[in-house]
Amino acid sequence: MAVRRAKYQAGDEVDSTCTKCKLLLAHTIVAMNGDRIAKVKCNTCGGVHAYRAPPSPSEATAKKRRAERAASVAAADKVKTTPSEFEAFTKGKDLSKAVKYSTKMQFGVGDAIDHATFGIGIVTELREGNKAQIAFRDGGRILVYGR
Repeated sequence: MAVRRAKYQAGDEVDSTCTKCKLLLAHTIVAMNGDRIAKVKCNTCGGVHAYRAPPSPSEATAKKRRAERAASVAAADKVKTTPSEFEAFTKGKDLSKAVKYSTKMQFGVGDAIDHATFGIGIVTELREGNKAQIAFRDGGRILVYGR
């Protein structure tokens, strides 16, 4: 997307998001389309690409908040369960009767489920909001149910 700025001309420096460096860096304008910046050259890597205006402060802040929220949700969904704890939970259970996991299913503590990604797991705790803590061989997860 080109930006309308009459004060710029080829050879001037502007800030742009570099497509190679993936950073907001200083660029030199190499082509104009009327009064719009068309192409720029990164002063760091030398790559030439279409001008990409720097994100507004609100866009940059929103992107950072989304990334932080996603990281905290991912960390909360992974609950520590050691292999020995998993073995203790599965002792005496017939894992061949594990039910395929679905967000629509209902289950109780001690039930065995078969998750497509995580494998066989045992429900260890039911939490508020239709969430269950499930122990898998590679660790625990919080999964939703009954929706």
